[in-house]
Amino acid sequence: MNLEKLKENIDSTKVVEELIILSGKVFGKNSDEVKNVVEMFITKSYLMGKKNMTKVIDDLIQP
Repeated sequence: MNLEKLKENIDSTKVVEELIILSGKVFGKNSDEVKNVVEMFITKSYLMGKKNMTKVIDDLIQP
């Protein structure tokens, strides 16, 4: 696996769904359990980032 090319692909990803598709390609030969775990991590990271961004915006708006 070319890690540099994978990093470039990850960096150029614009939406979470693309990360999930990319992870499916990378881990496609592994078990469904591995793919499900990776998808859970990606989804949870996205939701955590979204929640943190909402908190930052709320903190900026409220004095």
